[in-house]
Amino acid sequence: MSTTTVSVSIPREDIEATIESLSIQNRTMIRLLLLQYQDVTKEGIEYIAADQPDARFMAGVQPTSKPWIGEAIREVGARVDQYRLFLRQKRERPWLQIECLKKQMEMIDSAIHAAEDLLTTRLQADPETIKDRKKSSISALPKPEIRRLDKAWDQDEISKEDYQTTRLLIEYQTLLRRRERQQRRLTSAQREFEHAGLAPMQDHEIAHIWGIPLGSLAGRKVKALHNYLTALHSRLESSKAMSDTSEVRPDLWRKTIHTLSTQPTERSIVSFITGIERTEEALLEKLNTLADGTMAEEMESGFWQLITRVHDSEHSGAWDNHTRAIFALQRLSAIQSDIDPSPEDLEDDLMKIITPQPKGEALPAPEQQEEEVELGEQALGVLNAFMGEIDDKRS
Repeated sequence: MSTTTVSVSIPREDIEATIESLSIQNRTMIRLLLLQYQDVTKEGIEYIAADQPDARFMAGVQPTSKPWIGEAIREVGARVDQYRLFLRQKRERPWLQIECLKKQMEMIDSAIHAAEDLLTTRLQADPETIKDRKKSSISALPKPEIRRLDKAWDQDEISKEDYQTTRLLIEYQTLLRRRERQQRRLTSAQREFEHAGLAPMQDHEIAHIWGIPLGSLAGRKVKALHNYLTALHSRLESSKAMSDTSEVRPDLWRKTIHTLSTQPTERSIVSFITGIERTEEALLEKLNTLADGTMAEEMESGFWQLITRVHDSEHSGAWDNHTRAIFALQRLSAIQSDIDPSPEDLEDDLMKIITPQPKGEALPAPEQQEEEVELGEQALGVLNAFMGEIDDKRS
């Protein structure tokens, strides 16, 4: 008889109550599997520490007590905290990317609307030209076209109005291309966030925390999952949250993770770590240019990769890499929140970009008066001694 999967929404309260109803070993195992959403209690940590194999048995000693239990509890607690932070920051990083990209796209959309208004109202651009430019924005090469436009302006081959119209069409294409990049990044970040939220803790990670071989862990994991799913199924049936039909079997474990993944992402408190930039001030300066759209197009993609990508392994520096990326994204989000230009401000910024440079030779820079350098007492003493040696040689 074939089985099908149905859409069952599991209340978070039922998940919590079911886990709490299990034995200490089973509920500790389930909480470790769901560590990015569930906290292992002090009781669970103490159970893991006491359950670990005693190395003195392997030495042929029959111990009657565990004087090292306090140290074992601290070590287990430290490993639990380390993995919990890693797993939750692994989910927080793409969530921050989504938040920053959505803000960035809102600002780009406002700039695109401002450019369209300028083209249609003030500059009276041809609607068909605007439409063609929009279609060809992805493959456009702005730098050569800007150079040709500036050359035509310097040689009096184009009027100021035509220069501004053409230059704004180029900037319009640049904005459209930037928005397309942000959309691709948003899709990738959403996919990564979903994957990070639906992945339970790996067996080797749990074995590292518990201090037991993978073979021993497998049996305990199967038993814990069986008891949890059986208890959850009974609870849902008694509360009539699912139909009592033998031909319909929902994947309760997948639904459990899906329900927990809908909860808000925790915000980490992180500090600056060198890696993206050598100083925090240099990083903030680049984040400001990224947020206000003044960063060069050829630099933007590389810098975005630098502040968001990490090695997806705890053995390749990802512990610090997640923190490093989260710090940069948190600061970028804060900078974006402070940017709220009005339509008039956006039009003014665009007019500054499309206004041609005045013709004629540039005025020479004013000469700076050289300032006399005052010598200290020690330097004067050395200079006087040196001058004295020269006078003695002359005499």
